[in-house]
Amino acid sequence: MTATRPATQAAPTAPRRPSLRTKALLITVLPVLTLGLLITLILTLQRRAELDTISRAVSHTAASLLASTLDVQDLNLVATQLRAAVSAPDVAFVDVQPAGNTPRFFTSDTPDTDWHLRAQLDTHQRAHPGQTHLTLPDTRADAYQSALNALQPGTPPSVRDHLQARLGTLQAAGGHPTTYELTTLDVYETPFGTRALRLPGDPAPPGQLLFRLGIGVTLNDMNLALQRQLHLVLLACAATALIAAYAAWRAMRRPLRVILAITDAAQHASLGHLGDPITVTPGGRPDELTDLITAIERLRVSLHLALTRLRPGNRP
Repeated sequence: MTATRPATQAAPTAPRRPSLRTKALLITVLPVLTLGLLITLILTLQRRAELDTISRAVSHTAASLLASTLDVQDLNLVATQLRAAVSAPDVAFVDVQPAGNTPRFFTSDTPDTDWHLRAQLDTHQRAHPGQTHLTLPDTRADAYQSALNALQPGTPPSVRDHLQARLGTLQAAGGHPTTYELTTLDVYETPFGTRALRLPGDPAPPGQLLFRLGIGVTLNDMNLALQRQLHLVLLACAATALIAAYAAWRAMRRPLRVILAITDAAQHASLGHLGDPITVTPGGRPDELTDLITAIERLRVSLHLALTRLRPGNRP
């Protein structure tokens, strides 16, 4: 009965570390990308703070100017003043709620959807009273679709065609949320015949309440300009990272060739082939790598000569 020896299992190969070229690329590129991300984050936070400050100042200024001149008793004059207000840059809508039985006035820079924006604004203010910074989703396409579905069979074709045209335009444009800075103030007429403005939280001045004014401001143009600035910063960081990666790749070419050549020579020497010289393409002026190659080549020649003398046929 013969015993069988178990087959010898090969030792598991340890996973190799990243190559020197990979490490050089990471060391070169990662700091540049990290710096770009930090700059972008800082600029984003600074942009938001600046936009909030500017939009708040623009909203307060526009509301104060409009409140000092608005006459809610003249309906035609009110409509003209509100249209002029929303035609100004960055003014999105104006909401005027007179005291008493005078109807409410609401005008925006998109007159066809005043009814929808007003409903969104009322819903948001009921849910978040006192909030001045609000973001509303663009659901105008859904509102037009609902209005189109609610049409009765006897509706004139012109109405249906108008709704379908607006729906197609909104669906093609795509809806994006819009952020508004809302300023709400009460306008009083004092006993001296002048107007006093009351912001939320302030005590009521003496006199009679004329109307409540709400004005919403957006800074879309400035926001787009700042976004372009951030994109330029990111593009510059990406270009710098690519240039740094290329420079690191070029810088590591010669050290890697030298290391590979020395590794190949050591493998040949371990097999007894000491007659093959180490060949590395010259890289210009001598440096530390040249000294290393020269020293290892001298070591190879010395070992080759010593082994040659020790061979039986070469003894004196």
